[in-house]
Amino acid sequence: MADHQALLELAERSEFIDIAPGGDPPDRYRVRYRCKGLAKEPTERGPRIAETHICDFYLHRDYPQRPPVFAWRTPVFHPNILPPERGGTVCIGAWAPAESLADLVVRIGEMIQYKNYDLADVLNEEVVGWVRKHRDRFPVDDRPLAPGF
Repeated sequence: MADHQALLELAERSEFIDIAPGGDPPDRYRVRYRCKGLAKEPTERGPRIAETHICDFYLHRDYPQRPPVFAWRTPVFHPNILPPERGGTVCIGAWAPAESLADLVVRIGEMIQYKNYDLADVLNEEVVGWVRKHRDRFPVDDRPLAPGF
């Protein structure tokens, strides 16, 4: 319930993050980010700027000992996030049970903005070369997602 309350506070404070809980008690969340990130449809040649990104977070019975399960729902172009047509997995790197769900939501939002990415632990190899070549373009959005949170 502490995670749920923190997520509601985060959504209230942020103009860039919307959170829709599901279940009673909540065991899943749809998170909509409204910040700049990169997206690419399978038929597109290269990435484009997108400002709406959706990810579902599922809290399984082993949460918080293990991180939530993620399902990315919108087109994305990121080395640590697979697009929906490839399973929508998100690689968050290190996980500690002490990390709150709200902090994780912000961390993934910063991944979208390319403030946070890891080329040593990638899911989407197709993106790595492009990212290395265009590092001077990052972050694609430097606005804070949740000031004071």
